[in-house]
Amino acid sequence: MNEKNVAVVTEAGNGLGRKFAKILKDNHYQVVLAACKGSYKKLFEDGEVEPDYELIEVDFTSEKSLATLEKTICESYGKLDLLINNAEIVNGFGHKIDQIHIDDIKDVYEINFFSVIRVIQVLKPLLKKSDDPRIINITSSLGDISKMKDDGFCYSGYSLTAYCTSKAALNMFTHLQCKEFKPSKIKMYSFDPVTMKNCTHNSVMICDGVKDEFVSMIKR
Repeated sequence: MNEKNVAVVTEAGNGLGRKFAKILKDNHYQVVLAACKGSYKKLFEDGEVEPDYELIEVDFTSEKSLATLEKTICESYGKLDLLINNAEIVNGFGHKIDQIHIDDIKDVYEINFFSVIRVIQVLKPLLKKSDDPRIINITSSLGDISKMKDDGFCYSGYSLTAYCTSKAALNMFTHLQCKEFKPSKIKMYSFDPVTMKNCTHNSVMICDGVKDEFVSMIKR
């Protein structure tokens, strides 16, 4: 059994994923980067992976690929202490109803919503082997109906049908899972890195207040 806290960051090749990995490392976690396709290739070829990170290529739409991820973590560490569900994609920016393609929406839901469910299902047995297991689902204010109704919110004018509704679905799923896991030792959180003070395009900047909130969720 690995004595160090072990964390998995899904889709670790995007800007936020790398930021989360760095914060985890600074807080004494053994970090496993689970990246798919292009982001895996970029991390691997560009040498952007810290020497003490473990990089694993994963197809989040494939149960077989996720089973391989689970097996690798089990054999290397014997447990999982923290799961950061960070995988997401976006498409259809500004599309009106006549421009929306259902297949594009399905593609976004496959990663932003369904893959989160798959990953939790597959890795739950390893989380249960931790003394203090935690799951953090990375959401977005664009999935918060109250904020999107607020004209003062910087993203309220955005038309991103697939992305916004997938994050709204993720928010409800997280709420339901928090209730399900409450009697168990698994703690689940929703984390939104976008705030009014941090209002930039899918920002890779995490301001101090937001960072402090994230650290409070991972601190042992």
